[in-house]
Amino acid sequence: MWQDWVIAVCQWGFALALFPTVFGEEKPEVLTAVVTAVLACAVAITFATIPLFWAAIATGSTSILWSVITVQSWRKRHRSRS
Repeated sequence: MWQDWVIAVCQWGFALALFPTVFGEEKPEVLTAVVTAVLACAVAITFATIPLFWAAIATGSTSILWSVITVQSWRKRHRSRS
């Protein structure tokens, strides 16, 4: 299905765009990161049930990256309070 490929390519683009945030010093607010991670996970699960296999995998990777950013943001906020 062509939609699977279009969504997957777009989601991989979103995932690649997150690498500067993952490896950079600046982090978004924890709530922003956690909500985005959870919602991306919900979209990935939804894609998997359609089934849009490649879109689900790509969106899942975006959710994982947002989860990493969530942990990084949380750690950064807690270190700065110490």
